Amino acid sequence: MTAKASYILGINYLTNGSCALMREGEIVYVGQEERFNRFKNVSGFPHQALAYGFKKLGIEGSDIEKVGIATNRFDPLIVKASLIQNLSIRDLHDYYGKRFWRKVFAGEDCSDYYRWMRDAEQFNKHPMDFDYSFITDDLLSDPEKRIDAYRNQLKLHLKSHFGIDEQKITFLDHHVCHASYGYFGSFFREKPCAIVTWDGIGDKRNQTVFLAKNDVLEQKASSFENDIGRVYKFATLLLNMRPEEHEYKVMGMAPYSKASYVDKAYAPLAELTKIDNMAMRYNKRPQDLFAHLKEAWFDQRFDNICGATQRYAETLAVDLFRDIYNHLKVRRFVVSGGVALNIKMNKVLSELDFVDEFYVAGSGGDESLCMGACYVLNAPKGNNQPVEHMYLGHDVADDLADGSWKKLCEGFTVRDHVNEAEVARMLANGEVVARIDGRAEFGARALGNRSILANPRDFDVVQRINEAIKKRDFWMPFALSVLEEDQDYCVKNPKRLKAPCMSIGFDTNEANYNNFRAGTHPYDRTVRPQFVNQKHSPSYHKLISSFKAITGVPAILNTSLNLHGEPIVNTAADALRTFSQSGLDHLYIGSTLVSKKPEKSTDAAERKRKAVHRQEEPIHV
Repeated sequence: MTAKASYILGINYLTNGSCALMREGEIVYVGQEERFNRFKNVSGFPHQALAYGFKKLGIEGSDIEKVGIATNRFDPLIVKASLIQNLSIRDLHDYYGKRFWRKVFAGEDCSDYYRWMRDAEQFNKHPMDFDYSFITDDLLSDPEKRIDAYRNQLKLHLKSHFGIDEQKITFLDHHVCHASYGYFGSFFREKPCAIVTWDGIGDKRNQTVFLAKNDVLEQKASSFENDIGRVYKFATLLLNMRPEEHEYKVMGMAPYSKASYVDKAYAPLAELTKIDNMAMRYNKRPQDLFAHLKEAWFDQRFDNICGATQRYAETLAVDLFRDIYNHLKVRRFVVSGGVALNIKMNKVLSELDFVDEFYVAGSGGDESLCMGACYVLNAPKGNNQPVEHMYLGHDVADDLADGSWKKLCEGFTVRDHVNEAEVARMLANGEVVARIDGRAEFGARALGNRSILANPRDFDVVQRINEAIKKRDFWMPFALSVLEEDQDYCVKNPKRLKAPCMSIGFDTNEANYNNFRAGTHPYDRTVRPQFVNQKHSPSYHKLISSFKAITGVPAILNTSLNLHGEPIVNTAADALRTFSQSGLDHLYIGSTLVSKKPEKSTDAAERKRKAVHRQEEPIHV
């Protein structure tokens, strides 16, 4: 009789709460709570995501061998409040200013602020799948007691709701989990490599360096003085955008800035940080960095602030990598943690002359900690398997099985048995098609299974997609899904770097640029590609191959399928709601094409009228 497989469970309760399940060294499921409760970047216990994972795999608590909770110590008040998501922009200015952090720096009592975070309606309106009533008045003035109580409550929740023995639960170091995900999730095993983790905060540090040899990770450096994430956060807020969500907008604007004007905005950043023995250290850095930047940038243009922020990130990252190389003499690097989402910084690092191989863990922010926890606990077995693809979430086949979803299609035209070639023809003819198929891709990037697709040769499609659904800022670029075997048509990749997750920027192939420019950054002509592998995504690969057969272009424009401000869609119902509430004309769900009737579509004349009208309006940033 074959023994029943056991599972390792990883839990992330920080921003974008998530869970992962591993079987025999392979990550077989990853769920993000935001996809289920539809509250973007929600913090906290991933209750719905885990319940779905158990159901999908047909397991229960007794099947769990070990549980890793991927951060040792964190304040439950911040988790419960989903602070960054629930504070207004004005509140965030006060939080980093006079109402909270200025008091912290002055050593003043902040218990009133903690009580407000616990009790105010704005922090209690999002879905709660965890009981935070343990945060009583006597804990408000003692953060260490709050943290200890939270650890106990997490154990009790896993036991009472999922039947998992408390003795199986281990709390793990935040950055060890980041590093383990980055390394074991990669394909780097044969030679030594350096692993760099960097983020905002995690277990009282925000930058580490590990040396990996023979699947053993040895820490070489550690710091809590990495300001890349903080500077990016404060730049985002000072431009009145939402920190820990809109940093990508700052990165997207940076190429539009002019070097000569950036110099002045960069001056207050130039001497903040130095590199010492593979660690970032404060140099001439004021205690209140937010106040420092607010004053220094008061008279600076938005584009110059963006350019200075990106220059700071790239300059410091290059200095760190050079120092690591000088110390460790390795030519292979892995990066993980929230700062690793900066694809333009990754481009610069990948091009360094001493970097032979470079891998960026897909969506390496806190949402990936759950996978790192699985790898940490499973490492002694010696059978950790790489994350070969990101299609690890909710399976739309579960929604489509009984056909009841078609009740949501009332008023639309529905055609079954539509193949990839027909959709490719629609794209070639200028149609925009939303696609939901198979299992949801993990992380911040839509990789074809929860995507909006379009013809990359047609630059006008950028405006059409923005009108239809995305409502993106004018400077933000789209991305490309490129056949892996035909990547040279679109990008310059002399080191043959793997890029399956849109995590590295590349220069484009100028000879063919006009055939895919709608999926690039139009100002600097770079691109954030997804190299689509036939084995891991056969249907999506077939669709792009069919598009290539028609147009000669082995790539399509790809952006995430979601309403503005919402998480990427998860289920068939999510997709149909998004479809019905947007200007999209077609939804390709499994092998079924759902289309709006002509009278509900936005005709070409109306699109043109709206476009002309908008061009007459002033642009506000």
